[in-house]
Amino acid sequence: MTKDKFLADIDLFIKKTEAHCCHKNAISCNNVFENADLYAIEKDLLDKILAGNFSNSKEQGDSLENLVKLLFGKIQLVHSIEVTNKDITLGQIDIQLVPIDDALFEVWGLHTQRPEGIIGECKNYSKKKEPIGRPEIEKICWRTCKGGCLSFFIAYGYTEDAINEISYFNSNKKSLCYKHQGALIVPLTLSMLELVIQNKINFCYFIKWAISTSRMMNIANYL
Repeated sequence: MTKDKFLADIDLFIKKTEAHCCHKNAISCNNVFENADLYAIEKDLLDKILAGNFSNSKEQGDSLENLVKLLFGKIQLVHSIEVTNKDITLGQIDIQLVPIDDALFEVWGLHTQRPEGIIGECKNYSKKKEPIGRPEIEKICWRTCKGGCLSFFIAYGYTEDAINEISYFNSNKKSLCYKHQGALIVPLTLSMLELVIQNKINFCYFIKWAISTSRMMNIANYL
């Protein structure tokens, strides 16, 4: 992924989305996202993550979870974001996101494919900034399938096998799992978050773009 292509594609997606919003007072990413401080706190935290200045691996891992929590927390339709780090019915996951109501799914274009839940995995423990491999993706595939979840996976990068696994799951979820309607894996990278924060892109629109791109199996072009 090149910086210019990513920014151009996001900009085009936002313009097209806004053009199709025919109701002035309709709920959209424009009026449910708050960014008055222009990502000031998030930028400081991201700089620390990218620099790798941590005293231990727990602090390093927690930093990405906290960054993701801050970013999603700016969306008014998000009721709560829990950093769990503990076993639940889907296994051990990092983040559970709870929307206020179904309006969030409408804003993200998921009103016809409403997920049963929203979860997130944040992989930031490697000091060498190694990409995530297929075994980690197989785990999130199982959790996504079992819970019928919209699942965000955030990492430094992904191996070719991991990307192929994500694409295969998203393309074949109907035959792979029972709760297939809202099941979807949305892979994100720290480079994406860096560009969003640096260029002050509406995070709600970024997530909407990432969901749409993952559903169309084009997300691999940006990883």
